[in-house]
Amino acid sequence: MKKNWYEEWFSNKYYLELYSHRNEKEARDLINLIQRNVQIDSGSKVLDVCCGSGRHSLEMARRGYDVTGIDLSRYLISEAKKSYKKADETGLKARFLIRDMKNFSFAHKFDAAINVFSSFGYFDKDRDNLKVFRNISDSLKKGGCFIFDFLNNGYVRKALVPYDEEIRDGVKIIQKRHITDGFVCKDIIIGKSVYSERIRLYKPAEIKRMLKETGFRTINVFGDYLGNGFHSTNSKRLLIFCKKT
Repeated sequence: MKKNWYEEWFSNKYYLELYSHRNEKEARDLINLIQRNVQIDSGSKVLDVCCGSGRHSLEMARRGYDVTGIDLSRYLISEAKKSYKKADETGLKARFLIRDMKNFSFAHKFDAAINVFSSFGYFDKDRDNLKVFRNISDSLKKGGCFIFDFLNNGYVRKALVPYDEEIRDGVKIIQKRHITDGFVCKDIIIGKSVYSERIRLYKPAEIKRMLKETGFRTINVFGDYLGNGFHSTNSKRLLIFCKKT
C-alpha cells in the first residue's frame, strides 16, 4: 500500500536538511511571542502537536514547561529524543510520543497546546483536518491556550516560487511548486528520488470558523513570529492565539 506523502517525506533525512533554515532562533522567537501574549504558568503541561524533531518542544521545556511532543514520524520522534538527550540543560521535562494527529486524545490533560510550522491541512477531506482541532480541544483543560501557526493563503498565492534548485553536499535538490484544487503542492527532487508536500490552502476566516466549531475563541492574530499585525497578502504567516471555551 502506497504511503501518504507526509509518511514518506517526513521519514527522510533530507527533510530536516531542506528546512535547516527553520532553526533554534526561529523557535525562540515564536516562544517569546507566546509568552508575551498569553499567560502560561511555569510547570504547565504543554502539548506540541506534530512536534517534528522537537525544536519548539525543547525550547518550551527550557522555559520551565512540562512538554509532550507527538508526531506520526518515527524518524522525527527519534531525532527529537536525540536532541533531548544532548541538551545542555538538566532537568528538562519533555517526552516524545508517536501519535497520529487525526486520532489522539489526552482527556483534558493539558494547559496549553501548539501546532506550528504549517503542520495542518494535510488531508483531502475537511472533516479529517477538522479532527486535528477537535483532538487538540479534547486534550485541553477549559480555558487552555492554543497557538496555531500556519502559512498565509493570500501570501502564498501572491509570492509562490514555481521552481528553484540548489546543491547541498554535492547533491542537487530541485523544488517545483504549484497550486491545484485549493492545495499548495511541492515536488522535491533529490537525485533520482521524488518526494511531495501537499497542504490545503485555508483562508483565515475558514480557519477561525473551524476553531470556533471545535470549541476555541480567537484572542489574537499575528502575521509573523515577531508579533507584527496580520495582513491578508503581505504576512508570510498566520498565527492565531485562542482559548478553549
